[in-house]
Amino acid sequence: MASLPLPPFLKKYWLPLILFGVGLFFQLVVLPSSYPPSHYHVLELGKYASVEEVEEAYERLSQEWLTESGRPTTAEFIEIRYAYELLSEPTWKKNYDIFGLDEQQHIFQAIKEQYQLEEDYTMIKLPLLNTSLLDSTIDAFNILTQDMISDREKPLLVQVYSNGSPKCAQFIDSWKRIDSLLDGVAETGMIEINDVKLAAYHAEKKFGTQPFFRNGLPAFIAYPASCRSSDCYMRYNGQLSVDSIVDWMATFVLGLPRILYFTKDSLIPKFIGTVGYHKVKIICFSKTGERAAPFLRQLALQYLDYANFGFVLYKEEDSQFWWHSLGVESAPAFVFYKNAGIKPIVHHGISSRTELIKLIEADKHQELPQLKSDTSLQLGCDPKGNSLAGFETLIWYCVIVVGRPSIELTKMREVIRKTRDELSTDQMEKKIDSAASVAFKENRLSFAWLDGEVQKKLCVFYLNSDASSEGTCGPRVYGDPDWPRVFIIRFQKKTKDELAVEEKNKNNLIQSLRGQNGNYASQLVAVYNGSADADADSSTEIIQWISKIIKDGDTREIPFFTQNAPDLVPEETKRTHSSGTHSVANSLKLRVKTVISHMRDYTNDPRIGPTFLLFACISFGLIWLKNASPSPATNQQGKTRRRRDDVAASGSITDEIPKDAYNMISSGSDTE
Repeated sequence: MASLPLPPFLKKYWLPLILFGVGLFFQLVVLPSSYPPSHYHVLELGKYASVEEVEEAYERLSQEWLTESGRPTTAEFIEIRYAYELLSEPTWKKNYDIFGLDEQQHIFQAIKEQYQLEEDYTMIKLPLLNTSLLDSTIDAFNILTQDMISDREKPLLVQVYSNGSPKCAQFIDSWKRIDSLLDGVAETGMIEINDVKLAAYHAEKKFGTQPFFRNGLPAFIAYPASCRSSDCYMRYNGQLSVDSIVDWMATFVLGLPRILYFTKDSLIPKFIGTVGYHKVKIICFSKTGERAAPFLRQLALQYLDYANFGFVLYKEEDSQFWWHSLGVESAPAFVFYKNAGIKPIVHHGISSRTELIKLIEADKHQELPQLKSDTSLQLGCDPKGNSLAGFETLIWYCVIVVGRPSIELTKMREVIRKTRDELSTDQMEKKIDSAASVAFKENRLSFAWLDGEVQKKLCVFYLNSDASSEGTCGPRVYGDPDWPRVFIIRFQKKTKDELAVEEKNKNNLIQSLRGQNGNYASQLVAVYNGSADADADSSTEIIQWISKIIKDGDTREIPFFTQNAPDLVPEETKRTHSSGTHSVANSLKLRVKTVISHMRDYTNDPRIGPTFLLFACISFGLIWLKNASPSPATNQQGKTRRRRDDVAASGSITDEIPKDAYNMISSGSDTE
């Protein structure tokens, strides 16, 4: 069946008709539903009527109920009575008038459901609202002023509350818990709703109407560290719980990483196995399973170059496993796991921030520190730096074990660690070859290990050839054995006199070609070729070798010559925590959520309906003008048609025969 064609009028004016229909629908349906009757309307009063007027209106309505025809239904009575009790209490009325707060709305809905089957309104128990809550004052602290918001250094979390709000009274203990969790990371403060100017400054505003708090009170607003105005503060619209508020503050405002939880099955493959060898693994055992406190998340970010943090929920059924594997007896506990073969360091019952920072500072390095781009100067193993003994020391040494991460490298590191520990004992000074012990106590001797897989260029540079670095430097090849090596570097700086002479000859071409640089120490390398088994004899043999190198290096006159060594490659390891909100994805996600949550606000905008109607009128006028005025093509066609008609009306010169005209008869002559 063929569809009926649209009338010409609808074809021309379909757009303005649609715009007109949408505008009319918004004005007559959407907008009225967005502005339900207020409690003043229920009492047949104008907005902002006084308490006396509210009481008089209720008395008038109650007189009408005495007649049979004026008896209200149960639902009507509950609405009128609730409006009366709310607006006759000055505190509740003030909050409702200024900010539209209706803190008792949940009680109103519960009473309506309770008496929905009751036909006699006199059976409803009065009063509906409990005014005794107004007598209890909230134990507020850190009351804010505008100057305090401006004059601060840390991020700030603000709670807007009301002394007349039951929800605020019930939440005060949770707020104290939030304040304690944010201690040292962010500041907290409170604003009472009676401070109208400051409360209105933190309220939401839409389309010129009264300020309001979308989710009622208490309301939470956060100021990032650099924020000082309402243009940049952030509003919390989530669940009213300690965990949700603290996590929002730490993640989206402070930008701190979340510390992930692991089980006994996932701890090794997903945490210990993914963290680099140069980092300490700090395992936090929790009894409750709650999120990491903000200060702990801040430490995870602060010590990211040294350690990675992971959480484990301690369960009694797993207690034997944790005891035998890590030595954990109970929770809370912090385990500093360094590497396989090294006994983990366990601390039970640590709770204070100061104590935990001390432990991290003491154990943030591996037993044998790793030579990295950010530790070479601290270890005294960088030709651009100085000895640990100070700037005046001209000759110092650094013992380095290098190799690809493997069991063999772990064993070798353990041997060098024992060697270092033996040098720190008093008994070592009594041995014949004590030069190593003396240099170590003078801070002229340091120890480190180098990742030969990551630092291939530097590894080959110190071992002097590719042949001697096989199995030690570069990525592992299938079937290639792991062979960690030990070597010692002798660093020597120039004296002040030598530097002065060099300053005079700084334009000398020969000096430049030889690569001399007064800011760099010369480096001489000696590779250890003895055995390095994990026993006491190996440590003694290595100490004797180190002592021999130091004696020789301190007494012999060795020419000074520098050579530019390859730079250390910055270490990159996989993170085992999720990033904070400073990423673009998290920022975009938060913005989208905010836009979606505020979409309903646009249904309250009284400008939308008239805007649609205005565009309908404009489009209707434009279409009418277009159809009423002829187009240039039509004008041209009309002119052409008229021209043809004029020519046809005037006729041709051959239509009439002149009187003296005649036809000449051809005779075939050329002169005719």
